[in-house]
Amino acid sequence: MENENLTSKLSPRSWRSEEMHERYQSERQTALEDPTACPLCTAQTLQSFTYWRLIDNKYPYDAVAITHHMLLPIRHSDGSDLTSAERDELELLKKTQLNKQFSFILEALPGTKSIPGHYHLHLIQPKII
Repeated sequence: MENENLTSKLSPRSWRSEEMHERYQSERQTALEDPTACPLCTAQTLQSFTYWRLIDNKYPYDAVAITHHMLLPIRHSDGSDLTSAERDELELLKKTQLNKQFSFILEALPGTKSIPGHYHLHLIQPKII
């Protein structure tokens, strides 16, 4: 019982408000019906780097985060084929730019990714630290 309670609290499902979760589920189903469309490829860029770009998360973890953006490679990639230049820039961004703006970087494991076809990292500034 104690592990179940902890697991539910750590689940991304509980990180969204009920309203945001319902919106996410509804639009996610629509996106899954068209596998040729990548919602991350068409998302508006907040900031560009050489190989990466920062976007606003359309379905943020609003119950726990003040800010919730995502970092993704500019080119469509599932992450398995990142070049050494892309990996190097990612490491540099983690040490510099991202370190100044965010407290956490979250990466979903393959079995829980809502958009498995386009590699992305969740960048979080939590409501409480």
